[in-house]
Amino acid sequence: MKLRPSKRIDFSVAMIADLLRSQPTNLMAAFYEMQSSFLIGVYKKYSSIETANIISCFARRTHLEILRQREKNLDHDISFDNFWNNYNTINKPTEKIISLAKLTGLPKETTRRKVVNLIKKNLISANDRKEYYWSIPQKYRDYFSKNINDEIFILSKFVNSFTNYFNIGMNQKKIENEIKSQFSYYWFHFLSGQLKWLKMWQNKIKDIDLLLITLQAVIPTLKYIKKNPEVKNINLSGLYKIVGKTDVQYNFSNASISATSISDISGIPRATCIRKLEKLVKLELLIRDPKSKRYFMNQMIVGRTKNIITKEDISHTIEIFSTYLSITLNALTRSQ
Repeated sequence: MKLRPSKRIDFSVAMIADLLRSQPTNLMAAFYEMQSSFLIGVYKKYSSIETANIISCFARRTHLEILRQREKNLDHDISFDNFWNNYNTINKPTEKIISLAKLTGLPKETTRRKVVNLIKKNLISANDRKEYYWSIPQKYRDYFSKNINDEIFILSKFVNSFTNYFNIGMNQKKIENEIKSQFSYYWFHFLSGQLKWLKMWQNKIKDIDLLLITLQAVIPTLKYIKKNPEVKNINLSGLYKIVGKTDVQYNFSNASISATSISDISGIPRATCIRKLEKLVKLELLIRDPKSKRYFMNQMIVGRTKNIITKEDISHTIEIFSTYLSITLNALTRSQ
C-alpha cells in the first residue's frame, strides 16, 4: 500500500531503512537493477569497475568543490548544463595514492598502477607534489556528458520507485530535470553512497567485477520472488535465505546465466567471464550445470550465504543507500 501524506514528510534514514527491510522484494529489486545498469555502463567505459571507482573519487571531490561555490554565491549555478563551466573555473581538488586506496579499499600498489594507466589515457594529471587531479580532455567531454545523461536516467528510474510509493507526485522526467538542475548536489551524494558500497564489496571479495556478474544472477531470482505468491512478501530477515530458491532446477532457461550472456550484457570478455563465474562457484554462490554449462544460484543456503549473500551484506547495503535516499527524497520534496 502506498503512503499518502497530507503534508510534507521528513524522510529520515530510519524511515527509509525500515521501508526497505519490510518490502525488500520490490524496492531492493529496483536497487539491484539500478546498480546493474550503472556498473555495466562504467565497466564499458573504463573496462574495469575498480578503475571507474578511482575516477568516482575524483568526480566526487570535484562536485564538492563546485558545491562550495555556493558559500560565496547562493545562486551559483550547479546544473548539468553548467558543469563544464564549473569544471574549468574551480581549483581542481587533488588526491594522493594513499587517499584513493583508502576510499576504494584497493591495495596501494594496485591503486598506483591504475592511476598510472589513467595518466597515460589523459584522464588524470599529476602536479609536482605527486598529487593527482581529474583531467577530462575536450575531445572526451561530449562522450562524458552522454554517459552521465544515461546514468541520470538510470538513477531517476530508481528514485521514482520511492516517489511513487510515497505519492510525492514527481514522475521520472521531473526527477531527471531536478537532478540536472542541481546536478553537483545530487551527484556528490550519489557518488558518496556508491563509493561506500563498492568499498564494502572490495574489502569482502577483493574483485568488484565479480559483483556485476553476481547481480545478473540475483536479479532474475528477485523477479521470481515477486511473482511467487508464497514468498513475495518475505521481509529482510528471510531475504538473504530465499535469494536463490527458485525453480531453476526444473527450468534452467528462465533463471540461469552463462558466460556468453554475461559477456553480451556487460562487455566483459567471455574468457574473463568464465574465469569469474568459476570463482563464484568456488565461493558457493553459483552452481554450474554440467549438461547445459549454465550457472544458477546455489540452492544450498549454508554455502551461498557464507561468503556473499549474507544478512550483514544486505543490512549494510540498506544503511548506505537509506542515507542517500533520505537526502534525495527530502531535496526533491523541497524542490516542488
